[in-house]
Amino acid sequence: MTTAARILIVEDSPFITMALEAMCDSLGWVLIGPARDAAQGLALVASATIDAALVDVMLGDGHGWGVADALRARGIPFLFITGHDPAGLVPVRFASVPVVRKPFRLAGIEAPVRQLLAARSSRIMPLPAS
Repeated sequence: MTTAARILIVEDSPFITMALEAMCDSLGWVLIGPARDAAQGLALVASATIDAALVDVMLGDGHGWGVADALRARGIPFLFITGHDPAGLVPVRFASVPVVRKPFRLAGIEAPVRQLLAARSSRIMPLPAS
């Protein structure tokens, strides 16, 4: 028996959040959050068990870069969602992070999240040094 994937959503739009909540529910994923701003997102990254995350580039209180940095530091895969052109917007340090443009359909988000989850589950943890 497998455990349901735990997906953090950091998104300030109530309409996008409702769509993502419905997606998580329909796919059997556990929603973490949603966080409506960077501060809430950072608190959840620090305290919750998360398998993957969706981070809005432009939050009401600024960009999602701090949340992305915290996720990366914890080894949690994530993708960005944005209604803006990501070219020149996303910092170079996140050049390898997938970006999904709004508006999106379920399949447009489901496939990249499944890729994040597959990549996370296929990682081999190094043995501790003796």
